[in-house]
Amino acid sequence: MGVNCVQPELVTDAIGHISAVTAKPIIVYPNNGNVYHPDTKTWTRGLDSSSLIHMALRWVEAGALLIGGCCRTSPADIHDLAKALPADRQQALC
Repeated sequence: MGVNCVQPELVTDAIGHISAVTAKPIIVYPNNGNVYHPDTKTWTRGLDSSSLIHMALRWVEAGALLIGGCCRTSPADIHDLAKALPADRQQALC
C-alpha cells in the first residue's frame, strides 16, 4: 500500500493513515517537491534536496518500507537519499 505522485510534505501523514488500516508494507513515491503550474505548463523549484532527505528519514521512521520518486525526481535525488540513510535502511530505496 502506498502513495504516489504527491507533494513530499503530505507523505508522513499518509503513512500514518495507511499504517492505521493495514499491516502491509508501505511504499512512498512522492514528487521531488517542485510545483507544477498547469496554466503556464511550467515548474518552479520547491524543496531543496536537504529537505527531501530530512523528510525521507522521517518516512522510514514512520514505517515506509520502500521509498522512490515520481515527477521530477532524478537518479541524483535517489543517490542523495541513499547516502543520507543509515546503511541498515538503504534497502528502502528504489
